[in-house]
Amino acid sequence: MTLQEYRVHDESIFEKNYPTVRSYWLKADAGVEYNRAAHTSESGRIYGMTFFKGSDAFGKFIATRVKTSDAFTKDNPAISKENSQNVNGAFTRSIWMRMDSLSNYEPGYKMENYDFRKIQLISVNPDKINEFKATVLKLAALDASHGIKYNFIVFRCTDGYPSNTFILALPDKSLMDYYKNREARKSIRDKDKASYDPLNKAMSDMSLIIRIDHLTRVKI
Repeated sequence: MTLQEYRVHDESIFEKNYPTVRSYWLKADAGVEYNRAAHTSESGRIYGMTFFKGSDAFGKFIATRVKTSDAFTKDNPAISKENSQNVNGAFTRSIWMRMDSLSNYEPGYKMENYDFRKIQLISVNPDKINEFKATVLKLAALDASHGIKYNFIVFRCTDGYPSNTFILALPDKSLMDYYKNREARKSIRDKDKASYDPLNKAMSDMSLIIRIDHLTRVKI
């Protein structure tokens, strides 16, 4: 996944123009296996995410990214000018690898079915990466043993942030559904605190949550 973060003066302008931008890029890159999604957030950031199916797709996209961007500007001068004037500050670009072994999806999971996602950016002690991964798996197994089922996706940064940075994404239908489902999971976990508490303490000892944000997917 490539992640682009920035702020805008007016989110409604971004939301109005995004479907045109997305459609243009997907058409220009026809044959390259990837998907795009953009989110507004409670922190005021725009999160632009591009998901690739394999390194070949990622390489093809990167090789033509500047060319496609220039072509969009030429073909859509009014939108390009409006978007450029709407940007408020610098862009942050980063590249992330999805950790499938640490993630969990319901059967038939599709990003498009979940308009909300809570994300946590987590900094893990560099000498505790393997322990962190093992603890994530232990917590997931403990949840499964109690019948707790939900979607969570883990990414590890390869460029743009320190390589000991992870993203935990928790997709849900809406903000209200997220809180409802979170409380339902918590009520089950609270009945077995003796099992959960040592694992949660281990997580807090080896990692630090450096950002929490609530994202809403921009309609297309």
